[in-house]
Amino acid sequence: MKFIAGLVVLIAIVAAIIVPQTLYIVDETQLAILTRFGEPRNSISTPGLYIKTPFVDRVRYFDKRILIFDAPPDSLLTEDKRRLVIDVYARARITDPLLFFRTVQTEAQATSRAVDIISSELRREIALDTQIEVIQETREEIMNRVRDSVRPKLQEFGIETIDVRIKRADFPETVAESVYARMQAERKRIADRERAQGAERDAEVRANVDRQAAIIRAEAERDAQIIRGDGEAEAVRIFAESLGQDPEFYAFQRSLQAYKNFLPESGTTVVLPADSSLFQFLQTPSGNNLTNGVEANGSHASTAPPVTNAALTRSVTETPVETRARGFLADKLGVPSGNLTLVRSNAVEFADTSLDCPAPGMMYAQVITPGYAITFEHGAATHTVHTTDDGSSITSCE
Repeated sequence: MKFIAGLVVLIAIVAAIIVPQTLYIVDETQLAILTRFGEPRNSISTPGLYIKTPFVDRVRYFDKRILIFDAPPDSLLTEDKRRLVIDVYARARITDPLLFFRTVQTEAQATSRAVDIISSELRREIALDTQIEVIQETREEIMNRVRDSVRPKLQEFGIETIDVRIKRADFPETVAESVYARMQAERKRIADRERAQGAERDAEVRANVDRQAAIIRAEAERDAQIIRGDGEAEAVRIFAESLGQDPEFYAFQRSLQAYKNFLPESGTTVVLPADSSLFQFLQTPSGNNLTNGVEANGSHASTAPPVTNAALTRSVTETPVETRARGFLADKLGVPSGNLTLVRSNAVEFADTSLDCPAPGMMYAQVITPGYAITFEHGAATHTVHTTDDGSSITSCE
């Protein structure tokens, strides 16, 4: 039994030594060649289990799958003497392992030889085109030409070239910055042009709108002036008709207005010429002119205390326009109209319907408007009122 057990162990040891030296396996992703004393004898491309002579034959395996031959980026010169940094790679597979082993032996050496060939052919093809053509137009053509040029040269090593591709084609670092600067300047120029065109269009639209608004305001002001003028003419016509019907009543009404203006308070002394007809409507039944305790000849009546008013003489001789101006200014200043002293009244011609006192943001018809500049005195200050010649429009620039 011990003998049998020892024999089994011996057989197992011999098998462990002899079998690996006799049998070998070729995977589906591999190619193999059998060498005897370093010399290749045959190639195996079909996966399976094979037999070789122990201790004499050796098996070399190669990758059956597609290989990538990646060339490092290189600075190449184009037809217009400009440089481009181009990164290229090739895809290929081993089709003849015996020829591959005889020529390059290892995949590392095959990669080195293939990269040299690809770089050389790429340099020659790049030199046939300009820089702009390589970047924009002829890249696909260059890759096809390099592939066709490389294919027969790699076949000499038992390698079939499948494709050659350019991963990138860039400007050198020294040139890239200036190119980017030019690109930025070009984009800025386009942006500035677009902004300028937009600003121009904006100005045109705004100018057109402002012009239309000015036309509308001018037409509205014109129509308003026409309507206002028609109304004033109608008022004057009605007033004239009424005056013609009863002149004495008109005189009575105007006298009452005068009384209201220069007799605002009690205790006022009036100094008038003896023949003044101002108080003709305030006569006593005996025919004496009395107003607020004052007789027409200037003597004091016994019924009222004496008070002086320096502006009364001027007020008595005022025109209707001046009287209206007095009332307008008294309302504006918030003082009795009798406290205002008429200084002067000048006939003028105003340049437009604003009477030379335009309000901000308003537009006025450019029509010569006759009127008066009437100046009053209140205390130590003087105030000027502008009015039309008929007193229909009154304003102040203050």
